[in-house]
Amino acid sequence: WSQEILNNGLGNVYLNPEVNNHPLILYLLKAFSLLHSNAEEVGLLSVNWLKAFVLPFDFLTLIVVIHILKRTNKPMMGFFIFFLNPAFWYNTVIWGQVDTIHTFFALAALVYAERGHWKWSLILMLVAINFKLQAIIFLPLVLILSLPFIRDKGWRFLGIHVFAILGVQALILFPFLFSGNLTETVHALSTRSLDMFPVLSRNAYNIWHYLVEDPFNFPDKNTVFHIPLKYWGIALFFTASGMVLLPLFLAVNNGAFENLKRNERLGTIFQVAALVTIAFFMFNTQMHERYVHPAVLFSGLFMILTHRPIVYLLVSVGYLLNLEAVMQYLRYFDGLVGVNFDHTEWLIFWPELIATLFLVAFLWGSFEFYRTFFSFKNNVPQEVITT
Repeated sequence: WSQEILNNGLGNVYLNPEVNNHPLILYLLKAFSLLHSNAEEVGLLSVNWLKAFVLPFDFLTLIVVIHILKRTNKPMMGFFIFFLNPAFWYNTVIWGQVDTIHTFFALAALVYAERGHWKWSLILMLVAINFKLQAIIFLPLVLILSLPFIRDKGWRFLGIHVFAILGVQALILFPFLFSGNLTETVHALSTRSLDMFPVLSRNAYNIWHYLVEDPFNFPDKNTVFHIPLKYWGIALFFTASGMVLLPLFLAVNNGAFENLKRNERLGTIFQVAALVTIAFFMFNTQMHERYVHPAVLFSGLFMILTHRPIVYLLVSVGYLLNLEAVMQYLRYFDGLVGVNFDHTEWLIFWPELIATLFLVAFLWGSFEFYRTFFSFKNNVPQEVITT
């Protein structure tokens, strides 16, 4: 896409029917393209320069983690559970992917939502979605957390600020409007990220590996009881995520959530964010191996705040193994260490084993969430219980 931008300009990039990235990723690639004088210079080796544009967001994420540690009076040593975790860095440093960017903005949006700054939270959420559509899975959580503050201000106040937020979206799309390609841009954004790879799994080791021998080549339009598998996956995702979002909504709505201590409140937010991410990755079709990336961050923050490490450990190991099984970076060291890293022969890289790690993480995390949720009633004011 950097070559496309160099050849035809940022505003015209969506005229290429293969471009399916969201606008702010293309902004980043525009900045990246400034390092090259022509499209032919943009080659495989230049991906290391692209990493230099993405890596700062990993460090910005760690800065937010340090802020959370200070705010919750947790030891600064908690910072090292991410800094020393290869699963945290692999996506950017080894692969050169960009999932850390929308993860950073989603984290910032949740932190602002918890503090009641819902306008900034929604703007940050909008920015996250304009980097990666997958960030939209965190929007319901942000809206749930923002609901009490929006309700206090009134719906007219909300309408004014929603109009301002839409203005931010208009600014993001301005280069495409200026080039006369706004219609093509909107059409591309609404269609090209969907059904790009209409198979059960696009290298994600998830629940479909239990059900089909080769989910990488099994079309998700195949039906069970006359319903395409794609919609079965969506239904499972909505059910699984609803199982944690609905109780949180009820707790926020009746005041129980607000009466939790700050560490418990933040811990629950990050716990729900991690579970929604795992559910998105585990049950939907067409999933890439990278889509579970935010769960490493959110389950790690949950562990720091609540001292419950199981989900973080399972997700970190599963994510690292899934990435390596697909990327197979270790094979470059075969001659150096004298070991044959044939990933198909190593048990730890078996898809069913890795899928089990994620499934256990989701089930265990859900159990921990409901154990916490049932304690919410002890934090509800007596007048609410009476009502």
